Amino acid sequence: MSQNVIMVTQTPGHGYRRIGDAVAGAPEGALIVVAPGRYVENLTVSKPVTITAEDGAGTVTIFAKTGVAVTSTAASAALSGITAVSTDTDNPAVFVGQGQLSLTECTLQGVGWSTVFASGEGTILMRGCEVGNDTGAGVVVTSPHGGVLESCRFGELGTSAVVVADDGALLMRACTVDKAAGNGICLNGRGRLTVEDTTITGTGKPAVAVEEQATMVAKRLTASEVDGIGFYLASSGEVTLEDCVAEHVGAEGVFVAEGCKPSLFGCRVRAAGSRGVHFAARSGGFFNNCEVADVSGVGVNVAERSAPEFDQLSVSGCSAAGLRLSDAADPFFRRLRVRGSDGVGIVVEDGGRGTMEHVEIDGGTVGLRVTGGSRLSASGFSVRNTADAGVVVSEAALSLADSAIDSVGGDGVHAGSGATLSILRCRVQSSAGAGCRFADGASGTVTESEFSRGRSDGIVLDTAEAVRVSSCTVRDNYGSGVRQVRPGSSIEVLDLITSGNSTPDAFGTSASAEVAEPAPPAAAERSKTDGDPLVELQSLVGLAGVKREVTSLINLNKMAQRRRDAGLSAPPMARHLVFAGAPGTGKTTVARLYGQVLAQLGVLREGHLVEVARADLVAQIIGGTAIKTTEAFTTALGGVLFVDEAYTLSSGQGGSGPDFGREAIDTLVKLMEDHREDVVVIAAGYSTEMQQFLSANPGMESRFSRTIEFANYTAEELVTIVRSQCSKHDYQLEDDLAKALEEYFEAIPKDGTFGNGRTARRVFERMTDRQASRLAELPSASAADLTLLTGADLDTGA
Repeated sequence: MSQNVIMVTQTPGHGYRRIGDAVAGAPEGALIVVAPGRYVENLTVSKPVTITAEDGAGTVTIFAKTGVAVTSTAASAALSGITAVSTDTDNPAVFVGQGQLSLTECTLQGVGWSTVFASGEGTILMRGCEVGNDTGAGVVVTSPHGGVLESCRFGELGTSAVVVADDGALLMRACTVDKAAGNGICLNGRGRLTVEDTTITGTGKPAVAVEEQATMVAKRLTASEVDGIGFYLASSGEVTLEDCVAEHVGAEGVFVAEGCKPSLFGCRVRAAGSRGVHFAARSGGFFNNCEVADVSGVGVNVAERSAPEFDQLSVSGCSAAGLRLSDAADPFFRRLRVRGSDGVGIVVEDGGRGTMEHVEIDGGTVGLRVTGGSRLSASGFSVRNTADAGVVVSEAALSLADSAIDSVGGDGVHAGSGATLSILRCRVQSSAGAGCRFADGASGTVTESEFSRGRSDGIVLDTAEAVRVSSCTVRDNYGSGVRQVRPGSSIEVLDLITSGNSTPDAFGTSASAEVAEPAPPAAAERSKTDGDPLVELQSLVGLAGVKREVTSLINLNKMAQRRRDAGLSAPPMARHLVFAGAPGTGKTTVARLYGQVLAQLGVLREGHLVEVARADLVAQIIGGTAIKTTEAFTTALGGVLFVDEAYTLSSGQGGSGPDFGREAIDTLVKLMEDHREDVVVIAAGYSTEMQQFLSANPGMESRFSRTIEFANYTAEELVTIVRSQCSKHDYQLEDDLAKALEEYFEAIPKDGTFGNGRTARRVFERMTDRQASRLAELPSASAADLTLLTGADLDTGA
């Protein structure tokens, strides 16, 4: 046998009887092979040697009734397959105060405050070891050279499995912790831990606790089946969690406190017995692409002046609110999705603050509720399928922009007492109550928004406070478009577009004291079909070729529906269209009517029109265009997306460069394919430029398989448009003026500045201006004079 291999055996005459004696007599670098048996001693490894069990792991036990079973003071030493046991309640089983001790496939058992302790300048390298301690901790590290735990198993611990304290540092990989009365991992002081691919189950306290100034980087760390909190993060140091999981925990999945600002990426909380994620005591941090699901309580709770940031958070299946902000919390949320909560989707109360962008709420009692002196700024909201109102605000302030509320069981937006509400570019449809209601004591503004197909009034103004409604559309509601309940000067309604509502509008001097009751379902359905968009299409001036093409498409859809009803396959149809032609030829109007007809046929769910241009689709930053385009596209689902001047997306106009425009085209192509049965996309622009647009993406031309040309209006048709404007505004054309107009329209150059119908309307407006100036110089004017436009009112040089 080699002189560097030393045997230890309990058989007389065959080697050393004690392991300690073998170490004392061994040269540096020796291999000490230990025969099976129980060796009662306090082993001190003072030389760089390797001690291994001859017959493998579990056959050699070093037992210490008092003191430490194994103490390492060598620069480098190793134990393999050794079991070390100490029954001393005041000492660990293994102690490393200096140098490095490697433990491979060892079983370590103690009853003191720790089983393994590395301090001072000591380093432990443990691989494939099992650690137990009925009364104390598993491994405690205070050494800055703490070492590595790899593929180790911890079980039946009296306190915590792994503790890193003071200035300790440790790397932990592929370990498991099962049944610890304390924490699975506990960090405090200035401890530093990197942990990967580790699972912690069955702890009595938080599975992971990071406190004081400790730092941690955790990847794929799972806390499961624990009685308390999954991750308790309360450190001023850096804490990063990547792809970590807290599931089936008795309390919060993640609890952030004491000003801690962790960074979480791709983390999940599932089946939490309390709040999914909770922020307290001015905490913060950044959460990206995280998920909270199936929580017995609030999904995410932000309180006590905390200000975390979230990007792409999903919250679902909560028994209470999906998200709650309170106590002057001021978080930021971007790309938030809340689904299937039993309570309110998002609650902001008790002085909560916050900013939210691109939020989707589906289900729950109320989508968003803001109360109790809170202030919230929200944009890009989508609220659907709530049992009660979509948005409720009272005794609080809410700014809501670029949002859509659909199919809610109460008012679309309800502003109660003390509310200050600002609505900008929002769309509310199919609400069981009013589209927007300002109750007693509420004030605010509603701008450039649309309220349609509700079972009550579009907008109800039941307040004496100041409310301004401007540039809004109210259509196809069961009640009035706008109903002002209390006469008074504090209500201002400007530039209202109203059509298809069941009862007349009532505001200003026509204010009524009664508000329409919600419609029964049958009545609501009738209101959706009031008026015939096909008749309106045929009544448009000119556009004979366009009418033929659109009528052909409508008939094709009708026959497709009949074939489906008969159990036959539907013929191929050109769903997405190109409207090519000069401005002012009625492309937007035809698109709107086409969508309404398809909705009546059941081809589209809603049939509404969403009009966008390059600025609505292209962002100024890399990666923003896809998001912006998707948001615009989503608002058009169930209806028509009308892309005006679509060729600018492929020409690099608008200051963002051609790549951003092409990104919008690529995104549109994919979305058109993904939602081909739930939307119609109409791209519009000049004929020549639209050919460039179709060739910008290989899949574009195949998706826009039909182009409808909008020819310029003839001079006679333009005169007819002027006559319709006269009829609408109580004017008449003198016979000589009609002839002069036709000659004037014939002579106008049909170049890029020619506006067709817009030109006709501008001519009408200029004539009314000149008539007003002409009559103002007269001492008196009769009613006939006030309504008659003459040749003197046509400025042929304009």
